[in-house]
Amino acid sequence: MKNTNAQKIVKNYRIKCALLALLYVVGVVVCIAIISKFTVVGIACMVVLAASIKAPFDKLLEKDIESVIYEDLDPELFEEILSLGVLKKSTRHKFLALMYKGDHDGVLSLIAETETKPQAPIDKCQNLYRRGFVEFERGEFEKLAATVTEFQTLKSQNPKIEAIFNNFTVFDKFDAFVDEDYEYVVDVCDLDLRNISKKNQNHNVTKLNVSFYRAVALYKLERFEEAKEAFEGVIEFAPKTHKATLSKEYIAKIK
Repeated sequence: MKNTNAQKIVKNYRIKCALLALLYVVGVVVCIAIISKFTVVGIACMVVLAASIKAPFDKLLEKDIESVIYEDLDPELFEEILSLGVLKKSTRHKFLALMYKGDHDGVLSLIAETETKPQAPIDKCQNLYRRGFVEFERGEFEKLAATVTEFQTLKSQNPKIEAIFNNFTVFDKFDAFVDEDYEYVVDVCDLDLRNISKKNQNHNVTKLNVSFYRAVALYKLERFEEAKEAFEGVIEFAPKTHKATLSKEYIAKIK
């Protein structure tokens, strides 16, 4: 993003939301006017208007706010935006800010907070991924093994919603790390990096994560020159994230 000032980003976002809301108000007024003369047509217009109201606001959120973390990979700026209250009710965004700046204790605390309430399988999957994310970055592979097992158990208990679990391919990598099958990780990460679509909103985050898994796997294989190059690529790609900090620590071990 060209604009790196949190207050300006939030201000611009709110102005756009207000203008969009005003546009919808005008639309409602027009629909009411149509209803007074052509009832069926007016009601149909009102239904279409109501059905379409969420998508434009989501698009504004994606382009004006979420791009800070998904495209710019700037967790500090994103956290500053959150502190201004624009997304104060969004737990998902809180997790994003905490994870990519490396606040592991904050992530685990927020997981514990969300688990006090009933959770759907997709929410449980998300929390298992977040916990695995922390355990992997910390190198706590025994804990990671338990998290992988918990994910597999959850998957076996919910066979009718298999599609949900298929989105969490990261657990294949976590499982391979636990089994010390690092060659598999390198191969699957190479494939993932070739297939990342820039059409996806989170393509930069995916590239960052996959690149880091690949670099760690190369390090574990003692292919140190390749690992160093891979870690340097992570640092160059996302210098403001915690994975850049971790990459520097790995490089220091190689030297």
